[in-house]
Amino acid sequence: MDTFDVFDPTFRADPYPVYARFRAIAPVYRGRPPTPGDHDTGWWYLFRYADVAAVLKDSRFGRAIGPALDELPPPVPPAEREPFWDMYAHWTLALEPPEHTRQRTLLNRAFTARVVDTLRPGIAARAADLLDGLAPRGRFDVVADYAFPLTLSVIAELIGIPPRDLERVKEWSLTIAAVLDYKPTWDVMAAGNRMAREFGVYLAEIAAARRARPADDLITRLQAAGGEESLSQEEVIALCVMLLFAGHETTVNLIAAGALLLQEDPAQAALLSARPKLTDAAVDEFLRLHSPIQATTRIAYADVNVGGHLIRRGESATLLLGSANRDPAAFPDPDRLDIARRPNRHLAFGRGIHYCLGAPLAVAQGGIALRLLFERCAQWRMATAPSWSETFGFRGLTELQITHRSG
Repeated sequence: MDTFDVFDPTFRADPYPVYARFRAIAPVYRGRPPTPGDHDTGWWYLFRYADVAAVLKDSRFGRAIGPALDELPPPVPPAEREPFWDMYAHWTLALEPPEHTRQRTLLNRAFTARVVDTLRPGIAARAADLLDGLAPRGRFDVVADYAFPLTLSVIAELIGIPPRDLERVKEWSLTIAAVLDYKPTWDVMAAGNRMAREFGVYLAEIAAARRARPADDLITRLQAAGGEESLSQEEVIALCVMLLFAGHETTVNLIAAGALLLQEDPAQAALLSARPKLTDAAVDEFLRLHSPIQATTRIAYADVNVGGHLIRRGESATLLLGSANRDPAAFPDPDRLDIARRPNRHLAFGRGIHYCLGAPLAVAQGGIALRLLFERCAQWRMATAPSWSETFGFRGLTELQITHRSG
């Protein structure tokens, strides 16, 4: 049998053929842990849509090592748990009920469809301003020049981060992605701990300013929460870091991947131009084909049979969202771009209690950004081959240069 290795450079360059092979020969596979060290207590990989979707909704699997599993080795060396992992421990996506429920109830209000609708005009205005400055250049990078500044500015303003500090926030965010990615060593932890200290001090200063003078932003509202939803200052800071990172990282990858897919398929680009009402369906298809988050891991809280294999309590399972989203058992002709595909029950945002709370904002930003890009740059083409990141968990383009056809 083939060996599945998330650190294999060939796999990271193009994971989809590997996914297809394992869906066929070993859809529930036990193999090398995707983490540093030799603390393996049993590691599983799930490739099929049905298995991944089932585990995402199964309360017998979770994100946190709870009291019942305290005897298990920690996911990182104890000496390295300060301060990055202490901060991460307060993130909603790292918690289980009841702590998860308390935070999620509060945060959900900031990302409802109604709230996102009020943000749409501002998103469109920012995207238009960026394109006004980029189009005359004749060539630009969709990732660095367009997707990154657009998405980062939107989530930063929502939280309460001044525009002048966006470059600092961008660097911190890149460090977070490196720490959270599946990696063979802990070398990045020094940078992660430094980032946590610097970002924490920075946000603590903003939080203090908001306590003295409240504003119409999320950091003010998080601090003002009372009753059962009341948050500690450590939680407020940690959640702002989480939202700043999660609020733009996946959306940057969504916009860049959508631009690439439409550049590669002019017929689908023309269809989207002719039928703008397909925008949301197109965004779902981009998310399915190039899932910004390729994998997520769960810990078994009990012995559970998955696909004919017993995953024992305390063992970990990496759910390969990128594979599930191209499973032919769930999606006819799964490798083909079809912006009108319906139904499209992709798993790019997860499922169950950890379903991405920022999904409505990501879909809105992605749709607006791509629609305006192809309206303003309809005659543009790729100037160079696209460049993909070397990371696996957060998979995205690092560069997508486009140029005017007459250039």
